[in-house]
Amino acid sequence: MKNIIQLSLLSAALLSQLNAENQYTLESIDVTASQGTTLKKKDVTDSVTIITKEAIEESRVSTLDEALNKLGGLSMTQNGGAGKSTSMFIRGMSSKRVLVLIDGVRYNNPTGIGAAAEFSQIMLYNVEQIEIIKGAQSGVWGADASGGVINIITSKAKKGLHGVAAVEYGSFDSKKASMQASYATDKYDILIGGIVYDIDGFSAVEKIKSDVQYGKRYDELGYEKDLYQNNSINMKLGYNIGEKDRVEVNLQTVNSLVNYDDSAYDAASGGYVPIDSTIPNTYLQNRFYNLAYKHNGDTHQIKINYNLSTFKREILGAYGSYIYKGSVNEIKADDKITYMEDGFVRIGASYQKFEQEEITANTTKNYSAISAFATNYNKLSLIQELNTILTQSIRYDSYDNFDNSLTGKLGAKQFIHNDFYISANVGTGYNAPTLGQLYGQYGANPNLKPEESLTTDITLGNDIIWLTGFYNEITDLIDYDNILGYVQTSGKSKFKGLEIGYEDFYFDSLGVGATYTYVKTEDAEGKELARRPKEQVDAKATYYVSEEFDIGVNAQYIGERYDGADKTGAQTGKYLITNLVSNVKVNKYVTVYGKIDNLSDKYYQTVDGYATAGRSLYLGLIAKY
Repeated sequence: MKNIIQLSLLSAALLSQLNAENQYTLESIDVTASQGTTLKKKDVTDSVTIITKEAIEESRVSTLDEALNKLGGLSMTQNGGAGKSTSMFIRGMSSKRVLVLIDGVRYNNPTGIGAAAEFSQIMLYNVEQIEIIKGAQSGVWGADASGGVINIITSKAKKGLHGVAAVEYGSFDSKKASMQASYATDKYDILIGGIVYDIDGFSAVEKIKSDVQYGKRYDELGYEKDLYQNNSINMKLGYNIGEKDRVEVNLQTVNSLVNYDDSAYDAASGGYVPIDSTIPNTYLQNRFYNLAYKHNGDTHQIKINYNLSTFKREILGAYGSYIYKGSVNEIKADDKITYMEDGFVRIGASYQKFEQEEITANTTKNYSAISAFATNYNKLSLIQELNTILTQSIRYDSYDNFDNSLTGKLGAKQFIHNDFYISANVGTGYNAPTLGQLYGQYGANPNLKPEESLTTDITLGNDIIWLTGFYNEITDLIDYDNILGYVQTSGKSKFKGLEIGYEDFYFDSLGVGATYTYVKTEDAEGKELARRPKEQVDAKATYYVSEEFDIGVNAQYIGERYDGADKTGAQTGKYLITNLVSNVKVNKYVTVYGKIDNLSDKYYQTVDGYATAGRSLYLGLIAKY
């Protein structure tokens, strides 16, 4: 890695410069999710990571979990290959505590195993930007946001007629084809797109680390492949009623077939171990709808939304077939009232209904919440001409099945010299147990009660280098035990650590970046939580040989990590993965690319007994009009 960077630096000094826009040279990036309204990144107090369209295109990541891992610097674990169950951690806080939005529509599945968003099911063919907002955001977004928010913004139609088509083929007989077309006038706009993704894959399971055959891949063990298929469609319609008023209709569908492997009780270990099997299979049908009215006035920006997320899982297993349906209905209205040049208050209210229907047993479970919220924002010049940014948010949620909650968030950012700043945030969070945790098919516990959380962070730095320290608490943590199912630990679980980041662009042709994350976790009994790496390093470098050709490398080191709580189970960390990618622009319409994942063919597991891909090669072509 060091030699590659040194070689790139030397080459960059000798070869021609590059003026094209890329993931390192974007000067001004908007953030939508931080305060529930659009602000420039430099004007946000929160700790934010932005994955731009340029970064997605240059790295050629295909799915949301891949982008969060490779480009977002987040810790991920996965039970097998493409499409399999994935968990993600922000500062040690798990997926369940992170709200995922697609154009403002909730993606967290209330019926899902682990009660989290299905990261591996979202393809990135139509994504413009991914925002990762760290720290409690319940004061802005309510439940499911006690650890942060991931906001996915999809493509918008641009003036005139535009289109893009892409194909890719690679290892494990991976085939991907996508297209998107749009047309826009001053009065109306339409966008439609879709993707077909099919991969034979490899066995979801391999031998656990304590087995003498650990280290052998599925073909050496004679295991069957577990394929994955994904067919997704998106559509957007917009009509401008006048200069200030607009209505929109958005639709996104995800249809997937996931082959995975089962588990069986192992008397020797006293727990369940993964086993190779031809079943179970899962069919997923997820739908996301949005109907919106927007008024963009001089002092009032009014939005009225109806959002609907529906989830259907049909499971064909060794012990029978099950169908689960879930939905989240949301009606929300808010008004951003600008009362000074750089000051506004955003007020609103919402109604949410979470529902799970188990068709097999003909039972339905649900709960609802009525909410009111407000956010105040000011950018001032209190110290000479250096900006001071202050934010305050408060939210009240009234639940029909749980205790009501009052959450809030305070943030401050003070520029010290030019773009160098110090910022601090404190927020409270509230996480109601999901329907999947209360009444689902795996480890359900109807006696669970809501979690409450507190998150704090302080950052010193600028856009090039920064240091963040954080401390988080969760009261009455809900976790999953392989034997007992969902359990709740009374008391406070703690998450603390630091993040160091660096990103810069040299000689107009070399972009480099790196982040280091240290996390220490412990539950209320002082036991270290499972599957969180204590240390993680993410690094990247992209050399732009010319406007038509670039080559990039990214690497990730995972430090000590244990599969079980209190440093029990297999040690699944202490490995380095390196990936290589290159893009060649044939002409202004066509680009071809190639990428190699796991360049060194490293054997590793993120979850004990579940396989990861070895060295993998992919080739693709993109045509734009």
